[in-house]
Amino acid sequence: MVESALNGKENHIMPRHSAAMLEGDHSRLLDENEQLRTALESSLEENTRIVEDRDRLLRRITVLAREIQMMDAARTTPVTPPLRVHSSSDPEAILRQSQTEEELRVAFEELQVLAEELEVANGNLERANEELEARVLSRTRELATVNADLRRTELRLNTLIEGMPQLVWRAVDHGDWTWCGSQWTEFTGQSEEDSRHMGWLAAIHPDDRQAAIDAWGRAEADDGLSFEARIRQRAEGGYRHFQTRATPVRTPEGAIVEWLGTSTDIDAIIQLQEQQSVLVSELQHRTRNLMAVVQAVTRQTIRSSSSLEDFRRSIDARMGALARVQGLLSRRGAHKVTFDSLLREELSAHADVDDGGSGPQVSLIGPAGVPLESSLVQTFALALHELATNAVKYGALSTSGGHLTVQWDVLAPDEGKKRLHVDWRETGVADMPAHDAAPRGGGYGRELIERALPYQLGATTTYAFAGDGVHCTIDVDVPRDTARRGTYDVRTPT
Repeated sequence: MVESALNGKENHIMPRHSAAMLEGDHSRLLDENEQLRTALESSLEENTRIVEDRDRLLRRITVLAREIQMMDAARTTPVTPPLRVHSSSDPEAILRQSQTEEELRVAFEELQVLAEELEVANGNLERANEELEARVLSRTRELATVNADLRRTELRLNTLIEGMPQLVWRAVDHGDWTWCGSQWTEFTGQSEEDSRHMGWLAAIHPDDRQAAIDAWGRAEADDGLSFEARIRQRAEGGYRHFQTRATPVRTPEGAIVEWLGTSTDIDAIIQLQEQQSVLVSELQHRTRNLMAVVQAVTRQTIRSSSSLEDFRRSIDARMGALARVQGLLSRRGAHKVTFDSLLREELSAHADVDDGGSGPQVSLIGPAGVPLESSLVQTFALALHELATNAVKYGALSTSGGHLTVQWDVLAPDEGKKRLHVDWRETGVADMPAHDAAPRGGGYGRELIERALPYQLGATTTYAFAGDGVHCTIDVDVPRDTARRGTYDVRTPT
């Protein structure tokens, strides 16, 4: 039992302190057993000596007794002439009989002493046996308690290992695997037998195997193993990135006994890092675009402003429009900004509209979810801002009798190509200027619509002063690949 607990099973990992404790108890028990064995051997040797002396005395007593019997028989048996025998009064015979009887008496006394010594030795031997049995029983109970604790520790440890999300394994030397956990077999499809020695390399991506071998070559010098590699996934048939680490198990003298290692799935982290890199690049691109737009808006506002106060009001309003667009872009995350959300966001800053974007003087008609290219949203938003600002200052939203109707639709003039058509129409505005009159408000909005949108968005636009208000149309491409799939209808233009 002790040896089995010390050696452990092939598929279990024993805590070092438990193994050391068992080894110490085992050594102590062996020492005690050796001492008791030596004592028992000495007692047995003493008993053997006493028994031999007793047997020797018994044999001597037997001889002496026979001699005395023969002497007694010689005195009582008639002697046939001419044989000559000593008579009972023969001095030599009497002396010899006396000596024999004395030897017999001494032998009996020695025998009595040996019997007493043998009794004492047997008592000591019995006590030694009882002490040995008591110690063995006590140590057996102690070892049973330690083994029970060890089994509970192993059960907890194995439960912990089986519940770990990492792939767990053991190795010796330079990557020679001796055991792998069920996580490895379930993930890779390799059996434990197939993964032993260097068989685990078969589950590593071919391009990463040399890096794994090189890492094992540096492991002892680095006092640890660490490398990244792609490991084959049985269920998916592909590879996932793993971070592999191992720590050496050392003896008190510092010699490496084995390596305990884990492989942790970091594929999701790597994907997030790649996504983060893409987002950083996108942020830098948007920042450069935003700075370019700010510079262009600032220059145009300076040229169209008649005073510093006029510049301040105009630039504040336009920067506010850009800020709203940035807020909309940040809320959308990876999804595209839609036209209806952009339109409602801008109109809500200038007019009284409900959640749907409509109000007493505003009507919005069109499908929801039409996406816009993120890089073009800022220019489109500025165009809507200029239209809304002019409507508030001079157009349909500047008078109680005016009305603004924005209608949009998605058209498919060519197969596989979609375009967003926006119709901005103001009505109920009196005293409209002529079509070719100088634009009110400095003309930045009209210039933005008629020049910037076609140039930057590839849009087709019109801008006209109708009899009772501004009429503007914008026709722009809808992106094909988008993270947001709209539910809008597409119709063929008539």
